[in-house]
Amino acid sequence: MKLKLKQDIARRPREVVNKLANAVRREIGRHSPSARLRKGPPEALLGLRRLVANPRQFGGFVSGPALAAAITREVDPAAGPVLELGPGTGVFTRALLARGVAEHDLILVEADPLLAARLRTTFPGALVLTCKAASVTPQMLGNRRPAAVISGLPLLNFPGHEVEKIVATAFGLCTSDAVLYQFTYGPRCPVRSDIMARHGLTAQRTARVWRNVPPATVYRINRRAPD
Repeated sequence: MKLKLKQDIARRPREVVNKLANAVRREIGRHSPSARLRKGPPEALLGLRRLVANPRQFGGFVSGPALAAAITREVDPAAGPVLELGPGTGVFTRALLARGVAEHDLILVEADPLLAARLRTTFPGALVLTCKAASVTPQMLGNRRPAAVISGLPLLNFPGHEVEKIVATAFGLCTSDAVLYQFTYGPRCPVRSDIMARHGLTAQRTARVWRNVPPATVYRINRRAPD
């Protein structure tokens, strides 16, 4: 596959992504003329474009099926709506559907407009909100109260006050017994202990996913039981 780039293209990374996406689609079409290709770049290239646009809010290129299964395995499809923060290209969303969560019970919060538009096309029955996780209000959810939160946000990239606002907002939207599932590539829970103490939360590691690239850890964060 040949890709011709202008000499000054390095200064325009978005154009690199677009040209690469078009080249990939042409190559797939050349080998499989009958294949129906979705409009827009392949999902991996959407991830690349997301990195170029905002490196600090990009969680990583590879959230594989093993991690998706691990972070969603405790979700009870009958418990109520599920709030997903930072769904990106929908890797965890598909795992939730495979788990048995109804599409109309999915509330997807994605700040990237391009990815949010793709999510609306891919999951037409879900509620997709194009905004930051900390800005979601009960009214935006139609006053539905999620029973679980799945977070694909790279919390290690955020300052502590943003992490605290995201966590406080999520638990403020949910039922009293709701659980937040968060993955991280770091050695410990990405929500600091002082933040959890202020909000009466506790964290427990539920999975170590060695088959992900890079390996990831999943944490269950919930309200501390009263003494």
